[in-house]
Amino acid sequence: MGFANVSEYANADEAGKTWVTQFRKAVTSTATVTSSYIDYTYFAGSPLANFYASTPLESAFVDSTRGIYIPTVEKQYLKNITVMTAASSATSTTNQRQQLMLCDYLMYYPFIDTDSTDLQEMVEVETLPRYTSAKVIAIAQAASSAIGQFTFTYTNQDGVSGRTSPNIYTQIVAGGGQSLLSEVSGGGFNPFLPLQAGDSGVQSIEGVTFTVTGGGLMALVLVQPLKTFALHAECRRTTSGNLESYGAASAVDSLINNPIATEIKQGAILGLLSKGNGGSLASSTLVGYLETVWS
Repeated sequence: MGFANVSEYANADEAGKTWVTQFRKAVTSTATVTSSYIDYTYFAGSPLANFYASTPLESAFVDSTRGIYIPTVEKQYLKNITVMTAASSATSTTNQRQQLMLCDYLMYYPFIDTDSTDLQEMVEVETLPRYTSAKVIAIAQAASSAIGQFTFTYTNQDGVSGRTSPNIYTQIVAGGGQSLLSEVSGGGFNPFLPLQAGDSGVQSIEGVTFTVTGGGLMALVLVQPLKTFALHAECRRTTSGNLESYGAASAVDSLINNPIATEIKQGAILGLLSKGNGGSLASSTLVGYLETVWS
């Protein structure tokens, strides 16, 4: 069961019903697109890198070792999350002002060929866990050399199959782990793929068709967004003088400005999406810790 009141929530610490876990992710040296999203789960560190490497076009679950570790507990809630980003150099200012999104990674379809105009039919091996529907993100698994266009068919939140997305534009990216969704598709970068009018979520993906090839590979990933917050500054050191360190951590409490704490469902695979507004996030490092609480 959940918390009956704020007092129960606060007393969980004394009862030992909390968990704190650390994470550290290091972005590769490949340039990322300013104001576009990256998928931190794709990069090395702790947890292990998640490359969406499984049988092409078959639905699969993200391995639990690729998510930020939390205990297996029913009615678990996010208490707080604290993050800090380390600059790629002493003079870097490009990885501050990130918008971060904590998500539950539910299911994915890997190795969709963005350089093929044939219908690519998905194979439903696994079904959506934990939620009745989800949002869809497109993550590059290889560099994309051109602006492509595609649509995808899916089963919507009500179980209606054969729904078709609007035309979606991909963007040119230098490497894997970056969102392929382009600002051309609708007035600014958005991590989630647009759906047919009237739909709010996806239960499964049926097929993908490119009408203009993009030159690369991608995974379509079904996620449930849990918490959006901001990282304001980056930490770096000077190259001379006293070698002072600059920058600070950003923290968010789950209950502040929210009527209820953010629930994390049992079995959740937690990861972070990030929108880098200051420039490329190449060679930067994100570190932090996440605390959960239960009744």
